[in-house]
Amino acid sequence: MRRVFVSLLCGASLVSAPALAQPSGAAPGAPSVPLTTPQPNGPAPSASPAPIAAPIAPVPSNAAPPNAPSGSATRGDGMRAYHEALARKRLGSQVELTGDNVRERLAEGEDLLRQGRTDEAISRLTDLVENPRFEPYVDSEDGKATAFLLGDALARAGAYEPARAYLRRLVSAPGAWEGRATTARRAVQRLAEIAMESDEYAGVLDDLKGVPATAPEATRGEIAYVKGRAREAAADPDGALTAYAAVTQRCRFWAQATYLQGLIFVEKGRYKEGENLFCKVADPNRQSNTTPVFADAKFFVVRDLARLALGRVAHEQFRFDDARYYYYLVPKDSERLAEALYEAATTRYEKKDYQDARDLLDELNAIQSHHRYEDEAWILDAYIDLAQCKFESADKKLLGFVARYEGVRDAARRVAEDDRAMQALLAAARSGSDAGGAAVGSSVNADAMRAIAALVRLDPVYNAVARRRAVLEHEEGGLKASLGELGDIQKNLATNGGVRAAIDENDDPLQRASEVRAAIDGLRHAIDDLEGGHAPKERVAPLREELAGLEKRVSITNQAAAAASLSAGGGQDLPDLLRADSAKATQLAMDVDAARAELGKTELALAKDALHRVDLRLSRLLRRARLARIESVLGRKRALEVEIEAINDGVLPSSAVDSLDAARFLQDNEEYWPFEGDDWPDEFVGSEVKK
Repeated sequence: MRRVFVSLLCGASLVSAPALAQPSGAAPGAPSVPLTTPQPNGPAPSASPAPIAAPIAPVPSNAAPPNAPSGSATRGDGMRAYHEALARKRLGSQVELTGDNVRERLAEGEDLLRQGRTDEAISRLTDLVENPRFEPYVDSEDGKATAFLLGDALARAGAYEPARAYLRRLVSAPGAWEGRATTARRAVQRLAEIAMESDEYAGVLDDLKGVPATAPEATRGEIAYVKGRAREAAADPDGALTAYAAVTQRCRFWAQATYLQGLIFVEKGRYKEGENLFCKVADPNRQSNTTPVFADAKFFVVRDLARLALGRVAHEQFRFDDARYYYYLVPKDSERLAEALYEAATTRYEKKDYQDARDLLDELNAIQSHHRYEDEAWILDAYIDLAQCKFESADKKLLGFVARYEGVRDAARRVAEDDRAMQALLAAARSGSDAGGAAVGSSVNADAMRAIAALVRLDPVYNAVARRRAVLEHEEGGLKASLGELGDIQKNLATNGGVRAAIDENDDPLQRASEVRAAIDGLRHAIDDLEGGHAPKERVAPLREELAGLEKRVSITNQAAAAASLSAGGGQDLPDLLRADSAKATQLAMDVDAARAELGKTELALAKDALHRVDLRLSRLLRRARLARIESVLGRKRALEVEIEAINDGVLPSSAVDSLDAARFLQDNEEYWPFEGDDWPDEFVGSEVKK
């Protein structure tokens, strides 16, 4: 029974979606540097997406116990109200809570998180932390560890507001920084991660105000890094530089802070200072001659970005040999290898070192998989042949490029008109899975889909919207389960305890609203199936319009039912609490529908923008390929003219005729047999040797 209350109070935290229709470009707060667009966001992000809305309002209750976070953030008031109501009905646990019980529940929560059962861990831990019997253990090490684990679990589920409330309590509690302060330091680290996962830098900095100036150096570095990201988000690069400079090598974010400082200097045109900072991160001999770095899982990713940035700075200053060395430092197992090889080949081409450029492109082709630079690398390969006067080879490559990517561009245009195929394609491009499956049911073949997915460069905003939509759908499933279990609890109370049912099953407006919503979902899926089967648009469009009108009328009716249910119950008895939570859950379900529609529109617009950029990119490269073909024809013509002029002027010996392509001088009734060696002097006239 408690699990249902906890899942409703803590798990369902999605109410409304913010305006996310932002223009394409860098992620909010990320520096827009022309040399590189990385996102060194500190620690590896949690597997769970970010939240998109506000939490459920708490149920009024008695005052919170000492050191408890505010009920509006943690739903603690609502849980305590349930505990009190259960105690009045003698339905709560009568077992005394001991230190051993706390340690067992803590170990159980850790096991659940390791197994990926985040919602269940939240439920168990909230039931323990908000239990009145837990108050004596709040300030113990086990109690602090339990509160931290609950905050961590909530953050993994995307419920950042209640997660921050629990972690804030650990940071600012009296005596939190005495001794080793293990839990307080872990809480600061988790709050820093939440700031970067949710972009809530200002709010997290407020949470960290309770950290004393005597905190460990690594902890102060965490706070300085969050300040730097906040200043960048506020378009204050100078303030960001000051904050990043305070991040020492004993902080796990030192590499990220140093790299971002370099980007800011490069954006200001101060290449030398930026290059010096990149060198600190990219140095391959760092372990042997400098202070050790306390890095996190993102260190090697940031190191590869720093090496690419060094190559780009050197390329910008026409130091092609330096650029080649920096690109060489990117390891073979790096996700940036294709990028490094392509850019290194470009630097060698610009230096007119065509053989080295060819070797680098051969190494890039040896990857034997789709990558995001395969179209540009193909064009560069042909241009290297043109530079080496290999006109026939260049022409063949250009013809192959046009034949290949003209179809891919046309396929991208068709996919942009098919919403379902486009969503499947972008999902594959985002996750790195095989995009060939997105071609099922569409007019585009699987190989073209794979090529499009490889070329798509997703906007960071699209990734954020997709993550929020995923967490929305996850929470919607939990919300439906909570509604069903709340109804079962009400029936059990009416049957076993002699309590009158809060809402009669046959006259339950919330139950009817749930059934209507399920029916509407079925209609939506049926219409999606029609579109997936390429039904005529004139048949699907009226159905979409009717469905939208039906959803609007149902929403108005459900809001009225939820408001009536909320106003009917305001007491603190168990049936009143159940009735109030049922109404809240119904209101949440309606808000989830609205949020889904808004997120769907935003995601669709961003997806179309990504495919539009692929279309523009391929169109540009196709124009370059056709222009290069003209160059190849003119080059072959000029080569022939030079050879003829050289022979006529006597610059070349008469034997140089054999170096020409003799076949092109033949008439229709003539054949050319090329010389294959083994001439015998006595087999042709004039072979006699004069004595």
